[in-house]
Amino acid sequence: MTGKLIALGVALLLTLAAPFVLRPDTGIPASDSGINTLTVITPHNESIRHEFGLAFATHMKLTRNQTVHIDWRTPGSGTADLERYLQSEYRANFENYWRNTLGKDWNNAVVGANFDNRRLTIAETSNSDTPEQAAKRAFLKSSVSCGVDVFFGGGDYPFKRFAEMGYLVDSGIFDRHPEWFSKDIIPAKFSGEIYYDTRKRWVGASLASFGICYNPLVLQRLGISKTPSQWSHLGEPEYFRKIAIADPTKSGSVTKALEMLIQQYIRNEINAGIADNTSLSAGWEQGLMLIRRIGANARYFTDSATKIPFDVAQGNAAAGMCIDFFGRTYNEITTQKGHGSRIHYLTPMGGSSFSVDPIALLRGAPNPSLAKAFIDFVISTAGQKIWAYRPGSPGGPAKKALRRLPIRKDLYGQKNREHQSDPEVLPFSENEGFEYVAEWTGSHFNPLRFIVRVMCIDTHDELQAAWQALINSGFPEKASAAFNQIDARITYMECHKGGKTGKILSGKDSLAKARLAKELAASFREQYQTVIKLAKSENSQ
Repeated sequence: MTGKLIALGVALLLTLAAPFVLRPDTGIPASDSGINTLTVITPHNESIRHEFGLAFATHMKLTRNQTVHIDWRTPGSGTADLERYLQSEYRANFENYWRNTLGKDWNNAVVGANFDNRRLTIAETSNSDTPEQAAKRAFLKSSVSCGVDVFFGGGDYPFKRFAEMGYLVDSGIFDRHPEWFSKDIIPAKFSGEIYYDTRKRWVGASLASFGICYNPLVLQRLGISKTPSQWSHLGEPEYFRKIAIADPTKSGSVTKALEMLIQQYIRNEINAGIADNTSLSAGWEQGLMLIRRIGANARYFTDSATKIPFDVAQGNAAAGMCIDFFGRTYNEITTQKGHGSRIHYLTPMGGSSFSVDPIALLRGAPNPSLAKAFIDFVISTAGQKIWAYRPGSPGGPAKKALRRLPIRKDLYGQKNREHQSDPEVLPFSENEGFEYVAEWTGSHFNPLRFIVRVMCIDTHDELQAAWQALINSGFPEKASAAFNQIDARITYMECHKGGKTGKILSGKDSLAKARLAKELAASFREQYQTVIKLAKSENSQ
């Protein structure tokens, strides 16, 4: 009996101890109360998180004798999930502040819908505030927190949006280091892209272009002799079910790549001498037609943009759209001595600008002093070297090359390039004539995500059936024309912020958005069925 009791006691102790024994190692000694913790939300991969976490901890120990730890937050599988997380946290915490600190009644239609309304303007004084403006003013005057210090990476679109919503605040870096923000170090603008916020709420931390990754062995197996060097090549029939692409509603980088594609078509129209308004509409529609063909060629729409180069490298896809450093990273990972790499990357000639991947201080940061130190470090020469230098080089990453481009122009001199993984890439002299114009498609970013979802993802089976029918029948005239028709509700002017579709998608009426998605998906399915019927009919004649 005693033995059984002892065994039972041991089992009970093991059960109680298990959560402590099996919990993951955070790297923080349990007894060390002197550790300073910084919370950073980011879509950056593990390599970037590891290298910057290690380098910043070393920097703070050497310069301030502080022991720091970064608590990395990576909600979901992409930037869109991260955006939803921040919005949810700010909304919940502002509601608590509104009710319990200000002692006011919460109203979803007025307060909830407008405290972070980026299109709502407020005057310098509150004398004539509407209830909606009063809600926004209260938020902008508050230090309401989302529980996170720094927003790091994810492309410039969410940063521009969150700055307007009031989530981002001035970190003070422009006042502490004014010498960094000049045309010789960090220009305000390049190739049409904005490199930092004029109101000082965010700054670019690295550069990115968008392009095509491809597997030469798969191309050879498929009998494709031409390297996919233009966006249009990804829409060719020979790539049917062989393209890797991410869901743009989950990936900001893929949405940006699709925007680059459309900008190139608009530029082609303007270069051909077409009037501005006509060129915008025509370029938009031609871009959507190509996106539909790429969608038809898609093997899948993944939730994670990092899966694209992985599948291309594995031979599961012939080519895909990706951000430059994903392509370069997998090129390095899959390179075998004497055999080359299984994946190559290129930026389409005249098909992409060099945009920024920013960093910013979040409103109500729990540890603002450490957050500002981290932002300074990332933009400093020491932080910038980590993006581009080879592992083991002086000032470079400890374990893995990140294959990213620094935002600082002074990092592209010959002395620095000797240590870089990609010394031949010179973004400030190699934009190949591409000039990004935000006025053309900046306000169409969200509509573009929505259109791809209903035109290509929700209706993918029907789209591929229509595309296969066209391929099998040799692309007969009437069927091809039917395939290339653009629904009147997704034209350039309708998707503009003043158009009917634009207003629905920029508003907060979720039911209206769901209704539009359902109607458009039904319309596309009907269109694809018509294409199939026409293709079979014309083929039989």
